[in-house]
Amino acid sequence: MSIPTNNLYNFVTQALENQYRVKYFSPYGQKKFHNVIDNIEDEDPYEEPREQNILLCHDQEPLDFDLYNDANLQKQVTELKPSTPSLQKALDKGYKDLNLRWIHPTHKAKYWTLLHSELNSQELIKYESSGLFKCAYWWAHAPIAIDWYRFARYDTRLQRKSQDIKANFLVYAQGTTGTRAYRNIFVEQIKSQQNIQIGSFKKYKVTGDSSAIYDPYDFSHTNCSVVLETVYDRIHLTEKTLRPIACGHPFLILNGAGALEKIREYGFETFQPYIDESYDKEQDPVKRMDMVLGEMNRINSASEKYQNWIWKGCNEIAEYNKRLFFDDKFIWRVKTELRRTVRTV
Repeated sequence: MSIPTNNLYNFVTQALENQYRVKYFSPYGQKKFHNVIDNIEDEDPYEEPREQNILLCHDQEPLDFDLYNDANLQKQVTELKPSTPSLQKALDKGYKDLNLRWIHPTHKAKYWTLLHSELNSQELIKYESSGLFKCAYWWAHAPIAIDWYRFARYDTRLQRKSQDIKANFLVYAQGTTGTRAYRNIFVEQIKSQQNIQIGSFKKYKVTGDSSAIYDPYDFSHTNCSVVLETVYDRIHLTEKTLRPIACGHPFLILNGAGALEKIREYGFETFQPYIDESYDKEQDPVKRMDMVLGEMNRINSASEKYQNWIWKGCNEIAEYNKRLFFDDKFIWRVKTELRRTVRTV
């Protein structure tokens, strides 16, 4: 996907008062070690470069510690043409467990700061246990989503009328491999049910740009999104969660336990008591999915009068969330959290 991520990391650099040499993955969504580049957009070309602590932004995609083990690094080096001599030399010496640090092997710092976007993560524990990284959280997809969905603030096509509703639930399931494989299980259990729209009504082709757009018809003709996040074994909130918020759409979410609690930390409201959100506290992923499915079935089976009560209450909350999403308070909270977590590692 072609996304100007340098603007995002200029934001990070400036929020941290230019105290770090910021590195990030480019193009957007890539994860191989040779995709890591320096953010030099804001550097003064007339100043001598200075030694700074490294801030490595691994915040676009979920962490995968073993992607950079010795065997995989060797494979990536072999794929590079030309190869990276400094990395090849280090690998030939048999150094172990240096992970992404090999993208800049001459740097003398004892540790780098790893800026990430996930919580309750076993992958995060691996990085923190390596002794090579100190890890700091921020919601990287928040400023990205504010950019992508900025026109939803004014889009009158997103307004819902009860007579136009074609299904209670809208479910996007784009990509079902790797960390997203859990979506197959979920979709299998809902595809024969009524009142659930799987994918867009328009049946358009899913591309790498699909996450960067919203379809007003889909949101104006359904009552509630069911967000299938990128991973299900940890909290990792992306634009998939922020899209219904930007569109003023109620939602349930399949992500790690505690995802809704994390969303509320930014000032958003969720949909209790209209939707039973006890699933968010369930640690067992199988049970958590079953609880989401059960809540969808409960709502679909309810009387029309009761459903009207549910969606009226949910819509009021969703409108509040939409206003907050487009309010400077939201990005201020994200920026404040970024500064706090980096400075306290």
